[in-house]
Amino acid sequence: MLVMQIHLFENFDLNAKACITWKNGVHIGYRTKDKFYMSLYRLGDFYVEIQYHNCYDGIAAIQTYVYEDDLEAYLPEVDLNTLFG
Repeated sequence: MLVMQIHLFENFDLNAKACITWKNGVHIGYRTKDKFYMSLYRLGDFYVEIQYHNCYDGIAAIQTYVYEDDLEAYLPEVDLNTLFG
């Protein structure tokens, strides 16, 4: 099992980060804001947000978070039954 650390993850390019996240991450939720659709994943001891642009194909950005407080925007969208059910 891959144990990814945030300082290693952040050194990868955008495509590698996406592949690592999709393959090894646990999808937690999604949200939309303006022209973006964001998917949130748990990867080891940190979180990864992949931002997709609604008008263009492809990934706009990938953001990492360590603290759960930074994920407050996802609370209305998270279904706890899928996590603990």
